Amino acid sequence: WQDLAACLGMDTNLFFDKYESDIPMAKAVDECCLSCPVRKMCYESGVTNTEYGVWGGVYLTLGKNDKLKNAHKTKQTWKKLK
Repeated sequence: WQDLAACLGMDTNLFFDKYESDIPMAKAVDECCLSCPVRKMCYESGVTNTEYGVWGGVYLTLGKNDKLKNAHKTKQTWKKLK
């Protein structure tokens, strides 16, 4: 599934430490994930493997939604992610 990801070839730092350091950039990453054809598989992989970072548009810490790192997301963004 990773070969089909919209983020293929992007700087992976954008999905980890840099994610919350720049809110406009974090929103751009969110939009990339929302347009991704394998978003749900990505998210499931992050949860299953207890990952941290952005997986399927959600910042995870040990495979769980990190509310602090996802604080910039609006209700509309969460609705799209469901």
